Amino acid sequence: MAEKDITSKTLESYNSVFADIVNCLLFNGETVIKEDELTPAEKSSQYKADGNIYSQERDVSKFWMNSNINIAFIGIENQSAPDELMPMRIMNYDGAVYRDQYKNRNKNRNKKCYPVITLVIYFGKDDWKYGKNLHSCLDVPEKLMPFVSDYSMNFYSIKDMSAEQIELFKSDFKAIAEFFYALNNRTVYHPTEQILDYPEEVIDMISIFSGDERFRNEYNSMNGKGGITMCEIYDQILKEGEAKGRAEGEAKGRAEGEAKGFLKALIGLVKDGILTLADAAKRAGMTVEEFEAESGLKA
Repeated sequence: MAEKDITSKTLESYNSVFADIVNCLLFNGETVIKEDELTPAEKSSQYKADGNIYSQERDVSKFWMNSNINIAFIGIENQSAPDELMPMRIMNYDGAVYRDQYKNRNKNRNKKCYPVITLVIYFGKDDWKYGKNLHSCLDVPEKLMPFVSDYSMNFYSIKDMSAEQIELFKSDFKAIAEFFYALNNRTVYHPTEQILDYPEEVIDMISIFSGDERFRNEYNSMNGKGGITMCEIYDQILKEGEAKGRAEGEAKGRAEGEAKGFLKALIGLVKDGILTLADAAKRAGMTVEEFEAESGLKA
């Protein structure tokens, strides 16, 4: 879990990526926030409970500023598994920033306080079956409900995004969204041909969140060169998978063995969510039914 936190924070901490994520998710791709208007914000805060002081830390947070004036405090929280009490956690994060503004009100009597906005980005494959507001976390008697203030979180699930939404991303986050959309929906992965600005950070995030080291290994075999695309890396993975299948086939006998080795490689790609069963069957020169019978998999 710590590795996931570190890799996602590293990529999203770049102003260009952070601004792109916020503009796409909040403003439908309109360039409202510019990267040079962002400055790092304190990620950790403290709170007191049961007589003890506790610390909490956001994933990524920045001030959106106009000259030296804070327009807003914006945070991004990454989530890989559903959390029933996530709205309470987000409310606690946001409340800490509002509390700091309240504590410092004597220094800023002539200034209005600025808003706090948090985006929750969900990378998981399981449906988020929990609510996305404070009321969903509480057991409130019906007569009390009108008097219990609610608090909603800005929630975005990668696997539920449309192709049009993903296409709005201009930064390296597009490569992240494309990969996790395909992985979690088990659809054909069509990586972007966009040149990566931060290839190492993108590859680290994909490798650690998915548990698939082939992307990191392939990137390392390219000597960590710049100016590459996810399309190049993925093509090499497919070629190596096919080559491995052929090599295994030669060891078992040219004709039959090669076909079996190649088939085994295709089955592995389907299990890993890299190819759909239909696409694998086409590469093997089989019908979907024939491939199902040979592999034991079902579409």
